[in-house]
This record gives sequence, structure tokens and C-alpha cells, in this order.
Amino acid sequence: MTTPAPSRRADRAAAAIARWIGAVEPARLRRIGRFIGRLAYLLDLRHRRIVSRNLAFVFPDSDRDVNARLALRSFEHFGMLVLENIQALVLPREAFGRRIRIEGLPILEAALEQTRGCLLYSGHLGNWELGLLAGAAIFNRTALTVAKPVKFKPVHRLLTALRSRFGNRVVFKKGALQLMTRALREGQTLIMLIDQGVRRPESVEIRFFGKRTLASPAAAYLAYRCRVPVVPIFCVRASDGDYRLHILPPVERPRTGALKTDIQAFTQMLMDTVESAIRRHPEQWFWFHKRWKRTYPELYPEYQILRRRRRRRKGRQP
Repeated sequence: MTTPAPSRRADRAAAAIARWIGAVEPARLRRIGRFIGRLAYLLDLRHRRIVSRNLAFVFPDSDRDVNARLALRSFEHFGMLVLENIQALVLPREAFGRRIRIEGLPILEAALEQTRGCLLYSGHLGNWELGLLAGAAIFNRTALTVAKPVKFKPVHRLLTALRSRFGNRVVFKKGALQLMTRALREGQTLIMLIDQGVRRPESVEIRFFGKRTLASPAAAYLAYRCRVPVVPIFCVRASDGDYRLHILPPVERPRTGALKTDIQAFTQMLMDTVESAIRRHPEQWFWFHKRWKRTYPELYPEYQILRRRRRRRKGRQP
């Protein structure tokens, strides 16, 4: 008898878990998620350090206890988010309309009526995965979603399955610029998450929460190259536990005639809208990311030690 490959066993186990979670009532699922988040806060020292340092860095005037409570709420939110996204793998299309209320729909409809495509952008805030799915699930309006591959293959496959539900297509960042350009010029909708850090050669320097950091200019570049509306969207948890998809007016592009300067300024403007949304819901942002590691490396000393070890290992390789 042939033993199933480890990846297949993991996929089958994940599918079984998704079916079980899919049957759990939403309020109960949130309670379980909060408990998992609190447990992770107690046990996951590495990520608790990252979250705590990020919060102390961007909110230096906040009381230490205030930041600690905010860190705990971030873990709780992430615990709920993970379970909700697993449940979304089996959630019927009509259920999305009950879980996500859309605010600002006329803005989106006007943007989508353009002869060219439309670029929607967001950050790792609230439940960004459900936000990216909302249009396809509720209005049958599919989009091209830009994503970063996950190293752990079973999670990568689950996320790709989630992101491509209801007809959305997924493209991975490396070498995707041509695909994104073609999609916009063909009148399609493109969705990007723009708040993660990038390497210096492919970035512009901006300020985020008043601190120097690097950001990808890809969204700004596409906006100028394809002349499409650029619309911010944020899917955040409301007080009743369900989500609100906030659609904000398109961000107007600077037009000084100096393209490099305009792309830099526009990237800053896009990140400013993300920052404003995070400040309204700080407990719902992904503080687990080492967002300032390239401009303030001293903020993450463990990362620097690990980086030096990797460099030494590579130096010993033939």
C-alpha cells in the first residue's frame, strides 16, 4: 500500500479542518479565534517582541500598558482572522453579502465604468483577504489579485484557493508587472496590497507613521502608465463582529511633469491613506511584520543576527 505524500496528507487535513470550521457559527468562531490569539500572545515570544517594538516605535507617547493592550488585541484579531479565512474557503457566495457590508459602492461603480481598468489598493488591515474577494463574491466582478508566495506549501495552496474563489485570478509579484499592465489596459480590475516593505533597489523612500521606510512604487507607476483610477479599499471589523468594506474616493495623481518626482509623491499619498486607515483601527493591522527593518535595523536585533548567520553560511558555500 502506497503511503500518501506528506503534502497530500497536509492538504487533506487542511480541507477537513476547513469543512469543520465552515460549520461553526460566526460569533462562536470569533470567541475561539480570540482565545487562540490570547494563547499565541502568551506563547509566541518572537512575534510578541516584534509587535511590541513596532507599537513602541510608532506610538512613543503612548503608555506602555496601552501599547501592551493594543498588542494583545492585535493577536486576538489575527486569531479570529485566521479562522474566518479558513471558513471562507467553504463559505457559500450568498453568505459574503451577510458578512461584509459595503460603504461607498457608488464610488466603486463610477471607477469601474471607466473605459480603462481600475486599480484598487489596500493594506494588511482588517480582513484584507475577504475584502479582496468581496467584489467577485457579491457582485460577480472578478479581479486580478497580486500576491506574494508563502514558503509553507500547504498554506500557500490554501491561500491561493481562497484568493481565486468566485473567479478571481492570482498573479505572484516576481515578474508580474507586464501582466498587471496588460490587465489594466484591457479594462480589468487589479487589486494590490501596498504596505509591505520591499528591497531598496525596487523601492522609493517614504514616511510611514512619521518614520523613514521603503515602499514599492508599482501602484503609482501603473497608475501613470495606464492612466487608471486608483481607489483605496479597506475591509475592517465593525463593533458587531462583521466587516465593513470602506471604498474611498480615488486618489488624484500629481501632475508636475517630472515623472520620477510624481511617482515618489503619489506613492507617499497612497501610503498616507493606508496609515490613516490603520490609525482608525490600529488593533487590526499586521504589526507582526518587521516593517522598518531596512531603515531602522536596530529595531529588530534578532533579525540582524539571523541575517549575519545566513550571510556566513552563503559565504561558506562553494
